[in-house]
Amino acid sequence: MAAVAASVPVLRRFARSTVRSWGLPASVDEATAMVVTELAANAVRHSGSPDVALLIGLGEHALTIQVKDQGQWRSASHSTVPSIDTAASGGHGLQLVNAYSTGCVLWFEETGTRAVARVPLSSAGSDGPASR
Repeated sequence: MAAVAASVPVLRRFARSTVRSWGLPASVDEATAMVVTELAANAVRHSGSPDVALLIGLGEHALTIQVKDQGQWRSASHSTVPSIDTAASGGHGLQLVNAYSTGCVLWFEETGTRAVARVPLSSAGSDGPASR
């Protein structure tokens, strides 16, 4: 998708629809929505890429979420992207991703950035982010 603010809720809806179609628990749905929102918003805000891609994989114990772009990291102060509504998406950073997943790994390469997070299939988000 185009790396624009309007793509973030579209990617979130796609991810939630996918999780529901796989019959995963509501806790995985919630965690997936938060992780996708944050990672996609970061790609839009910081990459300078013309597009952003979302890949979702289902494993035996975890859902793997990857967000990829073709840009290079830049600070928010240098962003020319219109502001993303932080109430609807973004604004809490990678701490929120880590709260809803078993962690996030970022790769910064010449061809772009890739963020990978894993959401456990059992008790994902059941304790909420504050207890992790």
